[in-house]
Amino acid sequence: MKYAVEARIFNNGKIVTKVREAEDGETSGCKETRTCDIWIDVFETEGEAIRFANEYKRA
Repeated sequence: MKYAVEARIFNNGKIVTKVREAEDGETSGCKETRTCDIWIDVFETEGEAIRFANEYKRA
């Protein structure tokens, strides 16, 4: 099972992250919307994903 970090970076600078199970075939990437950029990073273990998500808190 793989895990994904989903980070929403809003135009006003606010960052919201969550760690979730990756969907089948999901890959890392970015999607832009009117209000935010959505970054997806996929990891092999939950521990790796949590450590990566915690780095957003330091931004």
